[in-house]
Amino acid sequence: MIRPALMAAAALLLALPALAADIVSSVDAESVSDRRSTPLGLYLTPEDAQKALEANPGIVFLDVRDPIEIAFVGHAAGVDAIVPLRIATHEFDAGSGTYKERDNPGFLAQAQAAILREGGGTDMPVFVICRSGGRSAVAARRLAEAGYTNEWNLVEGFEGDKDDAGARAVNGWRNAGLPWSYKIAPEVAWTPAE
Repeated sequence: MIRPALMAAAALLLALPALAADIVSSVDAESVSDRRSTPLGLYLTPEDAQKALEANPGIVFLDVRDPIEIAFVGHAAGVDAIVPLRIATHEFDAGSGTYKERDNPGFLAQAQAAILREGGGTDMPVFVICRSGGRSAVAARRLAEAGYTNEWNLVEGFEGDKDDAGARAVNGWRNAGLPWSYKIAPEVAWTPAE
């Protein structure tokens, strides 16, 4: 006879989210640039991520771009939380031809809170996306330093790489025709720490 405690434990194990072994990646880790690399070497294309998210909605999906960037450019459907790694300033940098960014001092605590809110711990699969894979790699590195063991960088990001004309039209979530939106749900939106 199976004891009720064993049955409850078995049911709990069956309800746990996918582990890294259950997530299929088509990315050759050896081909990932240093800028997009992470200590765990877990990488996905947007298509890989979409398939995994469809198979297991328990995977935590974080977008680490500035919230204004997301408001104007859009975000992947299914994102659980916007947790910016950096925040844009109004200070123009003539050398780079863009506005400077400052670190979000609450990034790690906010990411941990979002993962916990979604029912995850340090071994929970966490997908991280940004514009083109650089900031999400930094975010994944910070999570690894904090003891997380199952975070995946979406190396093409939301907008992808630039083409010869400088437009982000080569790859990425949006260019792959995957579901996305401009509308941000209140539970996904980032709120600065006070």
